Amino acid sequence: MRRMLVALVVAVVPTVSAHADDYYVAVFSAEAVPYKPELTHSFAAAVRVPAAGDAEVVGISWLPASLNPRGLTLAPEAGVNLGIPDTVAWAQRLGMRVSVWGPYRIDGELFCRLRGQAERLGGGRVRYKPTDTAFPAALVQNCYHALWMPVAPLRARGASGAFSAGDAASGVTVGLYAPWVVEPCRTHDAVLGLLGVADCGLTRRAFDDRPTRRDAIRSWLDD
Repeated sequence: MRRMLVALVVAVVPTVSAHADDYYVAVFSAEAVPYKPELTHSFAAAVRVPAAGDAEVVGISWLPASLNPRGLTLAPEAGVNLGIPDTVAWAQRLGMRVSVWGPYRIDGELFCRLRGQAERLGGGRVRYKPTDTAFPAALVQNCYHALWMPVAPLRARGASGAFSAGDAASGVTVGLYAPWVVEPCRTHDAVLGLLGVADCGLTRRAFDDRPTRRDAIRSWLDD
C-alpha cells in the first residue's frame, strides 16, 4: 500500500507529441476556505516528455506519513512523498481548495533539480515537520521547504509561519522557479492529463498571482 502512495514518481504514462525532450512544471496549493493553518499544503510536479518513449513524471508532495495534518508538532516525524493524484484526492477529501499554477515549459535543469530532491525525500533520511525552523534544513522539511531546497536552500532555512503556508507558499515557489520558466504566459494543459488531475476541478492561477500572508489572515478572520 505504501508503495502505491510514495511518489518518487518516475511514472510511465502516455506521451504528448514532441520533437525533442520538453520539460514542464506545475505548482499546486491546497488550502481550506476559510483559512486554517493545519489544512494547507504546497506541492509540485515536473514532467519530461522525450522525443520518443514515455513521459517521466517527478512529484514533490511532502507530507506526514500518517497523512494526519497538524499545525504544530513537538518532534519531526516520518514523511511520505505522495503522488500528485493521491495528493489532490487527499486535499479535496479534507475540504481544501486545490489550485495550480501552470503547467509551464521549463529548462531541463529545474527538472533535474526536482528529480534529485524527490530522490532525497524517498531515501529515508529527511523527516517531516510542519514548523521546521529549529532543525537542519537538509534533514527536516515541511511541504514548501521541500519545494524550495533544490533551488533556494538558504530560503528553505527561513522561518515557517502559520499564515505563510498554502497559497502564499506556493506563490513564492512559482517565483523561485521563475528563472527556469521559458514561457510564463503560456500554460500546457495537456500536461495535467499526464499528471492524472485534468478533471479534478482545480482552481487555475495566473503566473503573477501571488497570494500573501495578509490574504490568509483575512480569510482566517472570516471563519
